[in-house]
Amino acid sequence: KSDSDGLPVSASTQPAMMAIMLGQLGLEPGHRVLEVGTGTGYNVALIACLVGSQESVVTIDVVPELIEQARENLAAAGYGAVKVVCGDGAAGVPDYAPYDRIIVTTGAWDLPPEWWAQLCPGGRIVLPLSIRGIQLSVGLDSAGDHLVSRSACRCSFIRMAGAMAGPESLLALGPQPGLHAQAVDGPAPTAGELYEALAGPAEEKASGVWASSIAQVADLDLWLTLTEPGLTRLNLMGRHETHASPAQQRIANLMPLGGLARVGGPSALGVAAFTFEDDETQPGSFKITACGYGPGGPSLATHLAAQARVWEELGRSEERRVGKECRSRW
Repeated sequence: KSDSDGLPVSASTQPAMMAIMLGQLGLEPGHRVLEVGTGTGYNVALIACLVGSQESVVTIDVVPELIEQARENLAAAGYGAVKVVCGDGAAGVPDYAPYDRIIVTTGAWDLPPEWWAQLCPGGRIVLPLSIRGIQLSVGLDSAGDHLVSRSACRCSFIRMAGAMAGPESLLALGPQPGLHAQAVDGPAPTAGELYEALAGPAEEKASGVWASSIAQVADLDLWLTLTEPGLTRLNLMGRHETHASPAQQRIANLMPLGGLARVGGPSALGVAAFTFEDDETQPGSFKITACGYGPGGPSLATHLAAQARVWEELGRSEERRVGKECRSRW
C-alpha cells in the first residue's frame, strides 16, 4: 500500500523475517501477546497458533481499512477470536495488559513508555529499532529498571505513523512519484542539492577490503554509521519507475544500503556510499568500494574507505554483537 508520492505506508513482512522475529520473541504456550502493526493479520495468526490461545493475543493497527481486512482474513482462517484493535500502536492496548511478549512490526525510532508499562516483569519486546537510521530487529528483556538487548538482526520496515512517527527529514529526488531520501540524525541537505550530487559523476575509492557475503557489507555499513556521528545517515526509498531518468536509475542502485553525507561546515556537500561487486580474482568474494558524490564526495569517500580498513583491522564488528553490548536505560 503506497501513498500518492509512491512511498509505502504498509506492507506484509517477508516470511523469513517473520520467522526470525518470532524466534527472537521466544513464545511459549499460555503467553499473553501484543502485536503492534496488524497488516494482513497473517503474523498474529502465527502468534496465536504458537501460544495456543486466540483469546490471549491482541493486535493493533492505525489504518482502519487494514484492520477491517485483517478481521476478515483472520475469521476466514479460523482465528476470529484474536482481539483486533484500531488505534495508535504507540499507546499499546492497556485494556488487555500486562503482556508477556510485545512484538512491533513497524519501524520505531524509540520505545514509548506505554509499551514498557504494559510489559510483564521479565517480559520481552521485539521491535525494528532505528539505530541512526539503520533498523535492527532487537529483542529487549525487562530487567527491573532497564531493558537489556538479547538479540539483534538487520531488517527494513516501514516507519511508524501516529504519535511515534520519527523525526527524519524526507527529501524528494527528482520527478515524482519516485525516489526519496531519508536524512537521519544530522543536518539534512536540501532536496535539490542532494539530487544534483547523486545525479552527477561518482568518484570511486578502493577500500582494499573484501567481504564473503552481502551481510558483511551491511555490517560495515552499520559500523561506519555508528562510528561517524558527525555524518548524516541517508536511506533511499520509493518506487523505481520504468520511465525513470538515468540519474534516478543510478540512485536506485544504491538501495538498500544508502550512504552517509557531510552537510555544512567549510566544505561543500559530500555524499559517500559503498558498492560491492563480485571479484573475479577471489571467487565468492565481494570487492567493497566507496563512491563519492557531490563536490565534497571524493574526500568523504577517501575517508570512509580508510575507515573500512580500520573495521577490518578491528576484527569486523558484526550486528549480532550489538545484542551483547547494547543496554537501554530510562
